[in-house]
Parts: sequence; structure tokens; C-alpha cells
Amino acid sequence: MSKRLIRIASKNIASELTNLAGLNLNAILQTGNTYFGKLISVTNEHLTILDTRQHTHRLAIRDLFEVVYDQKNQK
Repeated sequence: MSKRLIRIASKNIASELTNLAGLNLNAILQTGNTYFGKLISVTNEHLTILDTRQHTHRLAIRDLFEVVYDQKNQK
């Protein structure tokens, strides 16, 4: 059985998430704090997500440990 969770290290986030706007994902910070939401945009410096309470979070790529999403939900 193959694994469905996709993990992307912080150094690869900008290149691998560029065309996946609308994807539900978990953004895990270096501190261990985790944000869940829909991907709005990604640049070389920031990842922007919209959480379930409709709050926007702009996270610095340098502060992220990894991003995890379910392959089944990928567009």
C-alpha cells in the first residue's frame, strides 16, 4: 500500500507548490506549531494560507520545517 501523505522540506516548498493554489495542507514551523489551511500563494519568501476560520496566515519560508498534504486531495 502506497503512502498518501506528501512531505515537502522547507527548501523545496516554493518550487513544488507553485501551481497548487487551493490545496489543503499543513504547514509545520521549526517551533512545532502547525497551521492547517488552503494554499493561497507561495513565493520564495512566504507561504500564504487561509484557515478554516477564514483567517489569512503569511508564513516565512525560513520559519517552516515542512509542508504536508494528502495526495488524494491534490488537484
